[in-house]
Amino acid sequence: MFRLLLLALSCLESTVFMASVSISRSKPVGIVGGQRTPPGKWPWQVSLRMYSYEVNSWVHICGGSIIHPQWILTAAHCIQSQDADPAVYRVQVGEVYLYKEQELLNISRIIIHPDYNDVSKRFDLALMQLTALLVTSTNVSPVSLPKDSSTFDSTDQCWLVGWGNLLQRVPLQPPYQLHEVKIPIQDNKSCKRAYRKKSSDEHKAVAIFDDMLCAGTSGRGPCFGDSGGPLVCWKSNKWIQVGVVSKGIDCSNNLPSIFSRVQSSLAWIHQHIQ
Repeated sequence: MFRLLLLALSCLESTVFMASVSISRSKPVGIVGGQRTPPGKWPWQVSLRMYSYEVNSWVHICGGSIIHPQWILTAAHCIQSQDADPAVYRVQVGEVYLYKEQELLNISRIIIHPDYNDVSKRFDLALMQLTALLVTSTNVSPVSLPKDSSTFDSTDQCWLVGWGNLLQRVPLQPPYQLHEVKIPIQDNKSCKRAYRKKSSDEHKAVAIFDDMLCAGTSGRGPCFGDSGGPLVCWKSNKWIQVGVVSKGIDCSNNLPSIFSRVQSSLAWIHQHIQ
């Protein structure tokens, strides 16, 4: 049943990597080129859910990350609207299989970044407050956020994790196990050049702004269902979240994917979670 739903959802718009339930204005964007991940390796990874009357269940639409025992960071385009009702959403934590356990958590508040632009996808970030504090464990714990002064580049060991499609038209198969892939960060200048060439070829303009971060390479990156998920890098002996899956031209192409840069919104994040 869920396989049929995910197949139906594998329609890619040129700018987003979200799995849609035909409710969001933004049509949706799995991990391409990845491998299965064991329990507890990425304890901050969460699945954002919306209820589907087609299958009478809460279905995965986006990824997200635990950044505080009561706060989830995801992409703004994963949220239905600026004034979205928190009751419409649920969150699954501590699991690597999407539908093995259906112990879903309620959300009390949603805060979309005030500078989010639905067209350009600038500041494509949203915070979701859980109704209760999480009990941290081996499988459930927050990821670290970067410092303003931190720098990240292609020499860093960075990973993307998610439940999205394996290829553009190949959805994740049962038992819907979490996948991971190691991807390199690319500097924005090189990323802009790559997209500029692609844009001239296809007569489409894709702008890369300073609040965005590029990562990934041919055959490795996000796809449908990975939106909102974290890009994390190993630095100073800990995992640090540097990006949130936002947009791209296609799954597994020759272009890097585009993430919202967490460092550009640190003040906004800390304002709400502290």
